[in-house]
Amino acid sequence: MAFHRKGAGADAGLECYRVEADGSETGWQAKYFFEFGSGQASQLKESFDHAINHHPDLKRFIVNVPFNLSDGRVANQKSQKARWDDWVAARTKAILPRIVTIELWDETQLIERLTRTDPRHAGRRRYWFDILHFTPDWFRTRFEITRAALGKRYTPELNIELPVRRGLLAIARDPIFIESLRELADDIDAARHRATSDIAQLLESSPAAAPAAVLDVSFRAISLGIRTSVLGPAEIMPFDAWLQTVDQARTILDRCAAEVWNLRSQKAGDRESIQRGHHNVSRLYEALHAVSESIDRHEVRLANEHRLLVTGDAGVGKSHLLADVAQRHIARNFPAVLVLGGSFVDGEIWRQVGDQLGLTNVTPDDLLGALDAAGEAAGTRALIMVDAINERGGIAIWTSRLAAFLATADRFQHVAVVLSCRTTFLPYIVSDIDENKLPRLAHPGCQTN
Repeated sequence: MAFHRKGAGADAGLECYRVEADGSETGWQAKYFFEFGSGQASQLKESFDHAINHHPDLKRFIVNVPFNLSDGRVANQKSQKARWDDWVAARTKAILPRIVTIELWDETQLIERLTRTDPRHAGRRRYWFDILHFTPDWFRTRFEITRAALGKRYTPELNIELPVRRGLLAIARDPIFIESLRELADDIDAARHRATSDIAQLLESSPAAAPAAVLDVSFRAISLGIRTSVLGPAEIMPFDAWLQTVDQARTILDRCAAEVWNLRSQKAGDRESIQRGHHNVSRLYEALHAVSESIDRHEVRLANEHRLLVTGDAGVGKSHLLADVAQRHIARNFPAVLVLGGSFVDGEIWRQVGDQLGLTNVTPDDLLGALDAAGEAAGTRALIMVDAINERGGIAIWTSRLAAFLATADRFQHVAVVLSCRTTFLPYIVSDIDENKLPRLAHPGCQTN
């Protein structure tokens, strides 16, 4: 399922909507008023009509209001509840034969959702209503405190682009990373422009006429698959499905390439057209190679992980990397926190994370739930970064607690945990957690190859 927020401005009758598994849509409209008279009913009708006109797949329309409708049942006076019932009946009849279920989430419904014991709901309550914490300014302030503690290990002016940084952008589901994947579709379309039709025309009378005729369709399938995939922070990215369409296109291109080569070796037909066909084949192969190489890299596949361990020798820049990614994430109002491994002592780790963030009375579930809500609201993942788990008493602190620490965070889809550890300490701290359960990403220092 995909969730879409409309943002500020014209909303086509909905604040947000969710695409369900069957392709239908559930939409929400919020109205900030505290009575339901004829004027409010008219406003709501306008929003409903816009939603119906702009969302042909809408099957469920949910109205949110911050109060409970009165139901006084006074003679000769229509109550708010009766007016709502009439409004629902009128709207349902007006759109027949189309059927859209209309629901009301009033004060009682909203409070019930915000007070559920599930930590994700508690986290949403804390994120939206705790005015002192989890705001963009709060994330910036907490980072500045950690930055001061890092000292010379973080130099903001130093910015070296490395594959390891792309891995962190992937696990964060950073919009820059998402856009780079969307650009692969543009690259495919640019490569196939005229090339596939020229090849089809060249081979229309050859034994490869049939595959040449579907060459364009096979390349369109690649770009369409990338563009139409839901790439939200809680969704699984279909890398293997994309690679399958690339392989299918390559198989078809192989047939066409062989026939173009035969024409070239036989010197049959228009020499210029054959040379252009050979050039087009090479161009399409290059495009396929670029896409497959881009989406099959380890650091790109980290987009489907929620936990990561950055490794490297002392002094290669692991602290700088984590701080740089956190700072850039926060600068765009995305949630990220960075805590230092050297500040931990023997004890419950998540409680100490809260302590380092100035949240001494917040339970681990409330902390993670609030960060999860912050990530969901931002349309990205909230990064929880722990630098240098090998420092101080790292072996004693983390060896027996790391698995539970990670499992606690795994329940939150919009949270990613990134840790760093000096390579020489790996056999002692993470010996019981293999790379399938905790992916590694090695920091090579300033080397770029």
